[in-house]
Amino acid sequence: MRDRIEWELKDLKEGSIVLALTNATNYNDANIDFIKYLVYTKNEPGVYLTFNKPYATMKQILEDENIDPRMIIFIDAITLPSGGKTDDSDRCLYLNDLRNLSDLAVIIDEAVDVIPYEKKFLFLDSLSTLLLYNNTGSAAKFVHFLTGKLRALKLDAIFLSLELESDTEFLAQLSLFCDKNINLSESQTT
Repeated sequence: MRDRIEWELKDLKEGSIVLALTNATNYNDANIDFIKYLVYTKNEPGVYLTFNKPYATMKQILEDENIDPRMIIFIDAITLPSGGKTDDSDRCLYLNDLRNLSDLAVIIDEAVDVIPYEKKFLFLDSLSTLLLYNNTGSAAKFVHFLTGKLRALKLDAIFLSLELESDTEFLAQLSLFCDKNINLSESQTT
């Protein structure tokens, strides 16, 4: 899958926003391969917004994959809402409630500002999870706002989502905000 990701993204300009769709079977591999691409191929530090797995879990997964977690500032949107314990790491910011999209926007700003380099990325690991906590309209407005902010900052961004039939309207709206759409469940791109 990593070769496919590199091939799909090779001609993108700096500051491009990508919507990547995958199925549940490929989700974990896609997640890791996108981070490897951003950290090692593009040689960028960045912000990893995790909606599905706590920071401690993601940090361990990245270490197991030989990805240096010091290249990433995490925003953990699952630990506090699920009653988990936070880590005292200066590499992670925690979100209290995934339904509070204003707080999410502020915490993304904080995380991006911590990285002292001009070239950096934002990786959002599951737009599908955002829809579990927010209605389609609110989530689409948030992503539209976020893509505008990312473009102003010239950040590379990848939004990963499960390809679910129930999300087709939402994903169609989001595809309009992105520079490239990739469907990793199929052999062709959209």
